[in-house]
Amino acid sequence: MIRFLTCLFVVIAASAAEIHLVYPRLEAGQDTFRYHRSLDSTFVLGQVAGFQPGMALTCNGYSVDPSQDGAFLAFLQIPWQSETLAWNLSLTYRGAETSTLCFPFGANPEPVPVNWTTLSQPVEFRVKDPAAHTRTMVGGSYNLFPDSGTVLLVTRTSANWLEFKVGGGLSDVIERRFADSVGVMSSFTQQLRIGNGLVSMHDEMIHIEFSADRTSLIECSNEQDGEELLLTVYDAKCAVDRIRYIEGARDAVSDITWSQRPWGVEFKISLNSQLSHGFKWFTSDSTVGIDLYYKADKSSGLRGKRIVLDPGHGGSADGSIGPRGNKEKDIVLHWSEILERELKSKGAEVIRTRTDDVSIGLYDRVVEARAANPDVFLSLHGNALPDGENPFVRHGCGTYYYQTLSRPLAEIIQAAILQKTGLHDDGIFDANFAVVRPTDFPAVLIEAAYIMHPDEEAKLTDEKFLLDLSRGVANGLLDYFSKAPAR
Repeated sequence: MIRFLTCLFVVIAASAAEIHLVYPRLEAGQDTFRYHRSLDSTFVLGQVAGFQPGMALTCNGYSVDPSQDGAFLAFLQIPWQSETLAWNLSLTYRGAETSTLCFPFGANPEPVPVNWTTLSQPVEFRVKDPAAHTRTMVGGSYNLFPDSGTVLLVTRTSANWLEFKVGGGLSDVIERRFADSVGVMSSFTQQLRIGNGLVSMHDEMIHIEFSADRTSLIECSNEQDGEELLLTVYDAKCAVDRIRYIEGARDAVSDITWSQRPWGVEFKISLNSQLSHGFKWFTSDSTVGIDLYYKADKSSGLRGKRIVLDPGHGGSADGSIGPRGNKEKDIVLHWSEILERELKSKGAEVIRTRTDDVSIGLYDRVVEARAANPDVFLSLHGNALPDGENPFVRHGCGTYYYQTLSRPLAEIIQAAILQKTGLHDDGIFDANFAVVRPTDFPAVLIEAAYIMHPDEEAKLTDEKFLLDLSRGVANGLLDYFSKAPAR
């Protein structure tokens, strides 16, 4: 009788098991999930609630191997040739089907070509959004990040895009929402003129400026050794006769040279020592230039260092969701609490961009960080892959940077995390993410582990792992500041 009741209980429990598909999923406002036709395979993930040994899970006939608690991740062919496009999941126990789930999907429509109108003569537009960015073409890479007030000479328009001259026959595009029309290009603005320069010292800053006719489109980069910067002013002509150095500026800047290029004026700024913190270019209707920042406190250790922690996502933005339903926004917020305690125990001053489940815009995070004037900025995340990538090829920890000045921090942080946690090395990436674009201070984004992997999702919800992860970050910062150059 006892054996019979036990078997009966197992059968009833098996029949109560339920399949939960976490991804793909419909977002707010979606009525159909869609894939690009170019994809031939992609992943599905979720959990079988009430999973027991002896149960078998399939998706579109392919066997899926859940973990002991039923969490699953599979990489499958997209059944484009089927009459009905859907993921059909089936759970069986001892050969009998106990639960099913069908998730229909569709294909993205072909993109509509941009309908351009060529203007008879260039029209001035002024950038109005501090978060503006340009692209190399519609659908292309982010390219330039113009300040508010920057004048763009637009040659073609469409419903949503503006194409403008960069210089030397080159062009970029910018979304219409970022700029307002000023009017037909005037003769005054046909040729941007860059005049004489001034270099001065101000506490922890070197100030370099040149005269200019209008607010300019600018780009700046620094070499890996940190002793040379290249400042480019697009669609400009050089009229520099002299550069004046005052207030001990020659002690910091060894030389500034300029070259006229087809696309504009390039200034090469050579420093007497490695740039230790960051820089920020500026432009107005009368000047163009760059400020170089140094930190006076060069002591090793974390005491007195100001660290901004940026837990990703929040509020309505869940971020990635693991097979068990854990949300990235919650995991990284909890991680930030543990990391804050670890850094404070070593004397650091810690500021978090969010301390609750609230929505914060990407550029608002950067604005908050700039207001804090940090020694470093760390954005905290849990990783996932885009549709079509094989999730079994990549796993572990990855660290991302954009500015060259932030690369040493990314390398040191990554090595310290791997040493402390034993995670797989997913790599160090140069990535054009909004939160790591600032040049004012070293900024990196840490993808601690892949929340989409059942085993790594479990790690990210484990207190001991998050403490080891935080100690790895702290060790990396200690190593970074011990090697920071002094001016």
